[in-house]
Amino acid sequence: MNARMRWRLAVPLIGLSLLMVVPAVYGTWVFWSEFNAMYQALSVVICLALLAQLGLAVSIGVRPTRDVPWLRIGLIALAFLLACGVAAVRRSV
Repeated sequence: MNARMRWRLAVPLIGLSLLMVVPAVYGTWVFWSEFNAMYQALSVVICLALLAQLGLAVSIGVRPTRDVPWLRIGLIALAFLLACGVAAVRRSV
């Protein structure tokens, strides 16, 4: 895979990741004092999962590879599902 193809794959994933990371981090920061310790901890886990997702998306564009990076794409999907699962648990707290 050449660099242009890697970035054509990475840019939409980076955009989607940013659409999730920015509100999660901002909401955690703004409303930090209004929540209990469990809610805060789960919010941090969500932010970390989404930041890992963003890092994986950037790594698709940066790291050279010969094939489509299916493992990293799968890890992005897994991080998204993890964040959604933790958000569901956080909502019930």
